[in-house]
Amino acid sequence: MEKLIHTYALVKSLYDQGEDYIDAFWPFVIKTLSAGGSVDLGFIQRNLKENFDLEMPLHVLGTVLNRAKRRGYICVEQKENRYNLTEKGLEYLDKLETDKEVERRITALLEDMKQFFNEHNVSLSLDQMRDLLLSFLHKNIAPLIEFINPSAASDELLISEPKGNEEVLIEYIKVTEQQKPELYKNLQDMVLGSIISVVLYAEEPSEVTEISTRKFKQCQVFLDTNFVFSILDLHTPEFNEPAKELFNLLKRYKFDLKVFDFTVGEICSVIGGYPREVYYYPTTIRIDTLYSSLKRKGWTKTDAQEFVVDIEDILDKKGIKIEWETGVDLKAYNPANDELRNLMREYKPSQGLFSQNHDIAAIEKVKELRGKPRRKIEDSKAFFLTSDGKLSRFNFIKIGHKENGTVCEVILDRLLANILWLKDPSTRPPLKSIIAAYSRDLFIKRRIWDRFYVLLQQLRQEGKVEDENISMLFYHSYIEDVLREFDETEADKITPEFVLEEVEKAAKFKEKKIERTLREKEGEFLQQLKEAVSKKGQEDETKLLERLEKIKNSLKESAERKAKRDSWIYASVLTLLVLALIYGLYLACKKGGAIEFLTVVLPLIIGGSGIIGVWTKIRRRLKNKLSNHIYKQKLKETRLDE
Repeated sequence: MEKLIHTYALVKSLYDQGEDYIDAFWPFVIKTLSAGGSVDLGFIQRNLKENFDLEMPLHVLGTVLNRAKRRGYICVEQKENRYNLTEKGLEYLDKLETDKEVERRITALLEDMKQFFNEHNVSLSLDQMRDLLLSFLHKNIAPLIEFINPSAASDELLISEPKGNEEVLIEYIKVTEQQKPELYKNLQDMVLGSIISVVLYAEEPSEVTEISTRKFKQCQVFLDTNFVFSILDLHTPEFNEPAKELFNLLKRYKFDLKVFDFTVGEICSVIGGYPREVYYYPTTIRIDTLYSSLKRKGWTKTDAQEFVVDIEDILDKKGIKIEWETGVDLKAYNPANDELRNLMREYKPSQGLFSQNHDIAAIEKVKELRGKPRRKIEDSKAFFLTSDGKLSRFNFIKIGHKENGTVCEVILDRLLANILWLKDPSTRPPLKSIIAAYSRDLFIKRRIWDRFYVLLQQLRQEGKVEDENISMLFYHSYIEDVLREFDETEADKITPEFVLEEVEKAAKFKEKKIERTLREKEGEFLQQLKEAVSKKGQEDETKLLERLEKIKNSLKESAERKAKRDSWIYASVLTLLVLALIYGLYLACKKGGAIEFLTVVLPLIIGGSGIIGVWTKIRRRLKNKLSNHIYKQKLKETRLDE
C-alpha cells in the first residue's frame, strides 16, 4: 500500500500526456517489461501489484496492452502470447518522468505536512503521514469503486470512525491551497490520480473509455433536505462550498433540478423545530446538526418563521422546481414494501419515523419515475441526490442494486462529483467534497450532545456540578474533543457517572490561567442552564410555524381544486377551438381538392392519441400553471408572502 501514493501521482501526470484513461496505465505496463525478455500476462499482472500496488484485472490488462502495441511500444509473440518491449518502448521509458522526480514531489509534500502537524503538537513519522493521506484518498473513492463495479462492494455498513488526526489534515489542505500552490497541486494530482485509477475496476473493458464519452440524457435530479440546506448556506462552510460547486455543475449539465413536495414539508418541519431546540446548542462547539449551525450564524425565531413562509420563493430563485401532487403524507406514509423499515434501521437506528418516511418515499417515487431498472446512470431518468452516506449505502445494498448491478435511486453527492469529473476533467477537481466527507466525523453527533446536555442540566439542578466547573468543560475545546469520539449509536455510554467524571477532569484546568473571553463565550450557555428553560414560549413558536405550514398546505389544496376545475373548462374551450381549426382546414381542403394533404397534416396537429389526447395534454399543462399562479395569489391575499 505504501507505493500507491507514488502511483496515484504518476497516473495523473500520465493522463495529462495522453488522450484517455487507458493512456494513464500502459506506461506502467511497459515499465514491468523494462528488464528485458518476453513475459506473459501473469508476470505483468504480478509485477504491477509488486511495483506499483496496481491491481489490474486481466480483461482490463488486455485492453491496456493492445493500446501499447498499437503505439508500437511492445510486440507480441502470438504463439505463446508473450510480450516484449520494442526499441520505441525503450526510448519512451528514457523520456518518462523518473521515479525519483515523483518521489521528490511526494517527499516534499509529506515533509511539509509533518512540519505542519508538529506545529499543531501532533508528532507523526513520514510513513504515518503516508498512511493518513492514503486513508483520506480511499475514503473518497470507495463509493466510486462500488458504482463502477458493484460486485467489488462489501456488505458491511462501512461506518467510519474519527481518526483524531483528520482535523489537522483538513486544516493543512486549506492552508496549503491558500499559501503553497505547488504543494497543493501535488496533493490535487494524487486525488485525481486515485479517481482515475478506479476505472481499473470496470467489469467490461469498454467501460474504461466509455465512462468519459457517454452523455446524460434528460434527467431529473431530486435534492435531499440536507443538500438543499447546504446550497442555501445554512450549514457550515465545509459542507456548503462543495454542495454549491456541485449544484452549479448540475446546472451546467442542464439537469432538471427539483425537490419533492414532501421534501419541502421536511425542510419546513426541520426549520420549524429550531425555536424549540435552539437553547440546546452553544455557539462555541461544533455539533452535527443544522440547529447548531443556525445558532452560530445568529438565526432568530423570526428568521425561522420567515424561511418557512418564503420557502417556495427561496427554491424558485435557486432554479429548483417543486414536484407537486406526489400524494405522500409523511405523517401517515405506508411504504409499498414495509420490510424496508427494518432494513433501514440497520443503517440509521436513531432515525425518527417522519424522516424515515421521507427517505423511503423518495426511493419509491424515483423508482416509479424510472419505470424500470436502469444500468447506466446516464439513462437513469431520475435520481435522489443526498449527502447522507448511510442512506446511500442502504439503497445500494438492501434494495438489490449491488446484487443486480443496477443504478441506485439514491446517489451520494461526492460520488456524483467524481463521476462528473471523470466525464470532464477540465472541471474543478472534487477536493472539497472529500473534505466535507471527512469533516462530518469531526463534529459531535447530535444524539450524543443532546444526551450529554440533558444529563448535565439534571446534575446541575441536583447541585452535583457547579457553574464554574461547567465552564471548564469548554476550555481548549475539551468536551468537544471528548464527545466527538462517540458514534451516534453509543448514546447509552453517556451516563451521569461519565458526565461527572468529565466535569472532574475538566475542573483540573482551573489551575491554569483562563482567559476572560472563555467565560464571556460560555455565558450564554450557562444562562440557558440557569433559566430552567421555559418551554412554553418555545412550544408557542413551534406551534405558530406549524399553523403557518397548515395554512399554506390548505391554500395549496384549494389552489389545486380550483385549478382542476378551471383547467377542465379552459382545456375544453381550447380543444373546441382546435376542432374548429380542423373543420376550417377540412372545408378549405375540400374546396381546393386537397383532402390528401389534410390526411397528412391532421395527425401532426392532434397526434397519435386523437382529440382526447389533445384535451388531456392541454388540461395537464394548464392545471400545473394555474395551480402555481392561484397559490401565489392566495399567499398574497393572506399576506403570507410578506
